[in-house]
Amino acid sequence: MTAATVRGDSGPRGTGAASGGRPDEPTDRRRRRPARTRASIEEAALKLFTEQGFDATTVEQIAEAADVAPRTFFRHFPSKDAVLFGDTTHETERMRQVLHSRPVGEHPMRSLTAVLLDTAERVELDRQQHLLRARLLESLEATGDYEFHMLHRRWVHDVVDELIQHCDAADGADPRLYTWAIVLMSCFGSAMRTWLARTDGAPLREVFTALLDETASGLGGAAELAGG
Repeated sequence: MTAATVRGDSGPRGTGAASGGRPDEPTDRRRRRPARTRASIEEAALKLFTEQGFDATTVEQIAEAADVAPRTFFRHFPSKDAVLFGDTTHETERMRQVLHSRPVGEHPMRSLTAVLLDTAERVELDRQQHLLRARLLESLEATGDYEFHMLHRRWVHDVVDELIQHCDAADGADPRLYTWAIVLMSCFGSAMRTWLARTDGAPLREVFTALLDETASGLGGAAELAGG
């Protein structure tokens, strides 16, 4: 099954797409500065969450610790929840950039894998912050777990919406897109948990790729059994 069954067209989408390249990283000073500010805010917030608790930490305290104004915090994050649970708006924009760089006609699972590999490379640069976030999430009570669950569901829907636009899918309710997205994102989530727990220095990309290979093999066997 190819993307043509979902999209009905073919051909490259831009010069970077044909080679499977990633979108260009910010290189000029104006674009690097916001990235550094965002990382500084995130680091300060996670440290305060750990030291004094999530509920007891205010946006004003985070801004002061990061040496920025509260309005600067809100320029990068809609709320302190977005720092802890992840800002889907920021990630959706990045996903849109990666999908735009992919060939038109590529299977949606391959395109989404490119998105996740791009995410893996960025996550690698902030391992300690992701490890700290994971520990904080584990310490949350049921309410926090529920919020995380709801945000995860929203993220799945955002991913599928982007795939629908990328594929020019005529039927937005196509169950295959949801199936493919959930399978790949579940593999990535499991790879993240495994990677954060390991201490051997294995790259996240390597952990994710190994899990993806095993999942693909298992799905192939399941499909063979079902077909038989």
